[in-house]
Amino acid sequence: MAYFHFLIDASVSHRVFQNTPVYTRLIDQLDHLVELNQNKTNPDRVGLTIFDDHLRLRMLTIPIDELRDKMQQSLDYKPGSAIIDALAMTSSWIQEQLAQADYTKHILVFSDFEENASRFYTVEMLGELIKSYREEYGFEFYAFGLKKSQESLFIKMNFSLENLIFLEE
Repeated sequence: MAYFHFLIDASVSHRVFQNTPVYTRLIDQLDHLVELNQNKTNPDRVGLTIFDDHLRLRMLTIPIDELRDKMQQSLDYKPGSAIIDALAMTSSWIQEQLAQADYTKHILVFSDFEENASRFYTVEMLGELIKSYREEYGFEFYAFGLKKSQESLFIKMNFSLENLIFLEE
């Protein structure tokens, strides 16, 4: 079984991402995930976090079709993006909540990655957390919406290169 957690940036700078082909393909993949899980005895689970300069909403589980609907809604965009804090806090929370569950855990981040509001974690701290969660707990981290110029930063944060999905520039 797999657990997929969607981390959605609701900052003003991210507003354009919902209109890109990358985002459209992601919504299509959610439809595919719904189909795959219809007849499973133990279906995959999904969760959701929405953030801007702080965590606005965090749900450990949400029905996939409801997640798809939330991702297609226009968000109440606000200034500031605390992507580093949101990713670190959410990953830790998921591990605490699902420590005994036998899931492969996937964190999918949807953002323009224009960080300007994290107050608790640094890039270095997040990189260490991602490395340890991957090695100790089998987490996988994905970033959707990057600019090619951000690649080295995400390699520094211990994201796997194959898990970085870039916007066409």
